[in-house]
Amino acid sequence: MKRKIHITETTTRDGQQSLWATRMTSPMMMPILPLMDRVGFDAIECMGTAIMDSCVRYLKENPWERLRLIKERVTQTPLQMISICLGFSVGKAQMPDDILTLFFQRCAANGIDRFFLMDGLNDIRNFEVPVKAIHAVGGKVVAAVVYSISPVHTDEHFVQKIRELVALNCDILVLKDPNGVLLPERARTLIPAIKAVAGGRPVYCHSHCVTGMGPATNLEAIEYGAEGIWTAARALANSSSLPATSSMVKHLKRDGYDVDLDEDMLAQIDEHFLGVAKRHNKPIGQPAEYDPGFYRHQMPGGMISNFRSQMAQFGLENRMDEVFEEIPAVREDLGWSLMVTPFSQVIGTQAALNVLYGRYKVMLSEVDQLLLGQYGKTPGAINQNLLDVVVNRLGKQPMTERPGLSVDPVLKRLRAEIGSSASDEDLLLNYFFMPDYLQAMRAAGPIQLTESGTLADLVRDVAKHGGVKQFSLSM
Repeated sequence: MKRKIHITETTTRDGQQSLWATRMTSPMMMPILPLMDRVGFDAIECMGTAIMDSCVRYLKENPWERLRLIKERVTQTPLQMISICLGFSVGKAQMPDDILTLFFQRCAANGIDRFFLMDGLNDIRNFEVPVKAIHAVGGKVVAAVVYSISPVHTDEHFVQKIRELVALNCDILVLKDPNGVLLPERARTLIPAIKAVAGGRPVYCHSHCVTGMGPATNLEAIEYGAEGIWTAARALANSSSLPATSSMVKHLKRDGYDVDLDEDMLAQIDEHFLGVAKRHNKPIGQPAEYDPGFYRHQMPGGMISNFRSQMAQFGLENRMDEVFEEIPAVREDLGWSLMVTPFSQVIGTQAALNVLYGRYKVMLSEVDQLLLGQYGKTPGAINQNLLDVVVNRLGKQPMTERPGLSVDPVLKRLRAEIGSSASDEDLLLNYFFMPDYLQAMRAAGPIQLTESGTLADLVRDVAKHGGVKQFSLSM
């Protein structure tokens, strides 16, 4: 038998983020978590900053409470979350180091064992504070280099970034392909090159299904040395999500790899989330149709539908192809920044503005910040003429240091503002969110552990269990 392959389960994180716009409620996942805990996954990825944002703003759930509820039900398998290294969002580009440190500490204290870190520019300096904070509390760092296609994203570029992550003593190294543009033939050269400088650390591959190539790319990466991949339950797999767990397990076992997952339990997990999707009229993932256009604009699959909708609101849906053609030009001007959260939204919006009003006649403030180095160092050289315009307009010079070094600590001031009796979790929520969102979340009360549904739904669910002769319903 070939070597053991590690599977990270991401239905409740990347699956729902890719297909359900992060709208999976806690009751939708809680009943199946104890079973997922026993399957044998390498980790269960259940949280991310985008999900925390959705919990507060849309679902009226306290994300810290959700984490604690998950941890009560998952006691054997490591829990994992994903986060950009700068902290919570692009809107807070220059996060103070003390806030970053506290954020990762409290995530660990509330149940997270492993932290899947990435930086939208692959500026490894931005990993320094998170890695130190996570290791200080005994957590593991799953560090990603984000894959992209451009003249500067060569194998040598990615290998150098891996070397820098190794120097920070990251625990697991990942080639992360959020846009699904990593091809099997590129994996054949890139994965061995990464492993050669990994210093014996595990190397994983994280490739989405946006272009339809995700399953093939993940399998090829494993063939050439990758030791782990991400998958999701079938209802939340494929499309712009990750490959289906059951399919990948079948393929890997057929090829002789050691994949120690209980397939009967996987079938029950698939059934559970399929039932959730049907009860709540959620989309179910389907294999993506191959589209070579993705390899040019590289817009994330989850962003395209929202972007088309926004363009349609202005009666401009017929100009989407022009926007797609403009995206590579904007990327080049911005030093070949990556089409990944949060910069894909910035680049896509600026491309649309260029099409509508002329090139850079209207500029996003986030583009100014990118050019000035306020998110970090871009992968390639930026457009100097564009930078000169921004410098002259704002009277600011480009940053050369790590962004966090330019920001003063804020924890002491925040504690004084919200009161010493507030918990660290509340302090962080107050820093990240507007008061109206927090007020609505708190007014909603504790998280309910049962799905909201019709009486007919309940009767159908009970009927599935043949041994049930009667039950009582309290209203």
